Amino acid sequence: MKKFFIALMVFMTISNSFSQSNSKAEVQQEFMFYVYSDGNRVSDLSSEKQQLHIQKIGAYIKNLAKTGKLKDAQPLEMEGTKISSNKGAFSETELNKDNKVIAGYYHILAVNMEEAITIAKADPRFE
Repeated sequence: MKKFFIALMVFMTISNSFSQSNSKAEVQQEFMFYVYSDGNRVSDLSSEKQQLHIQKIGAYIKNLAKTGKLKDAQPLEMEGTKISSNKGAFSETELNKDNKVIAGYYHILAVNMEEAITIAKADPRFE
């Protein structure tokens, strides 16, 4: 079974956005979820399950936007080049889509890390 996980990172800046759902304004922080995958899991599904998966992800993103939690989200191509440096010498390595690569990201707003983790865990990819 292919693996999936989300890395959660905090922006060091605090957003000027305020929670729309709370009566008292709470400053929200910006968080990035990096979606890592070890292959294209969707292509391994039947066409019916692919459609259901797409609908669930769409509903998840729509809910984040509706509740004012989503700043941005994008899938990324599962190919590219990794550039690294060691003592000033650069090397380029082709990313292998069979290995873990960043497949996309979510840029969200949350009051704290706990809320951000709760939002990440609601991603339908974890089902």
